Amino acid sequence: MNLKYIYIAVATLLHCNICLAAAPAGYYDETIGTSGQTLKTALHKIIDGHKAYPYKSDNNKNWHDGINLDAWEALTYTDSACSTENHDCRQVQLFYLDEARSTGEAFSCYSTRHDSWDIERVWPKSRGFKDECQHGYSDLHNLRPVDRDMNLAHSNFGFNNGGTVFMDKHCDHTTSATGIKIDRSNQSVEPPDCAKGQVARILFYMATRYEADDDHGDEKMPDLYLVDYNQKVKEPMIGDLCTLLLWNNKFRPTNFEYRRNDRIMELQGNRNPFIDNPDWANLIWRDLCHKDKNLMAIRESND
Repeated sequence: MNLKYIYIAVATLLHCNICLAAAPAGYYDETIGTSGQTLKTALHKIIDGHKAYPYKSDNNKNWHDGINLDAWEALTYTDSACSTENHDCRQVQLFYLDEARSTGEAFSCYSTRHDSWDIERVWPKSRGFKDECQHGYSDLHNLRPVDRDMNLAHSNFGFNNGGTVFMDKHCDHTTSATGIKIDRSNQSVEPPDCAKGQVARILFYMATRYEADDDHGDEKMPDLYLVDYNQKVKEPMIGDLCTLLLWNNKFRPTNFEYRRNDRIMELQGNRNPFIDNPDWANLIWRDLCHKDKNLMAIRESND
């Protein structure tokens, strides 16, 4: 057991009031002194029962007025590429790419255009929630604006290191190299460094938000869980757990993530706790990851 790491993780846990993201006072009180499955259960109870929006509403005729809000309009706020003071500049920040696109270039407006943007479910819907009535289908924490071609290339693969650089197609029939890699033999995707930590924390959220008791009532969700391998399946699981922990430890939350977490809290009423305190992922899943002995070394090198 690495005592240095345990000290760092527990110190962060007990002093989460100094975390940069603005969690309401007392929001995480039930987690104090917990770890492992007990911590995961406590976090689940805290973030359970969020307000669910429709994925796309036929009654939403204006994506900028907040009326008949659906997931598409919500992302123009949560993932706005505009300054905090001017969030209605009608630009969204694309996940995986360091660029913005106009809200008018959304896939729902421009069907087959290569340069349109689409909504990606980082935890693919085919892995546990393919029906729109399921709360995970439109959970804003799991939805990100992405280049349409990248969304199609991701398919329902898991995540890991390695693969072939994905070439993005453009409307002028040219292509360009991206920072994302596709490994079809391993059935996995490697995002660029700017997105690796974000991917990990989104998947940690999903595996914590949706537990075995969420298959009743309105939520209709299975227990989502993380595995330490990749396989293209239509089951409520995704990997690679050990790689995700490495990414979370190496690529810490960004200011954009903090702002996004706050804005999703405004809309659907819950937070991604792994943005507020990324070390919780180690306390929950570290002992389940047996094949990589460098997790703590990478964590400590970033402190």
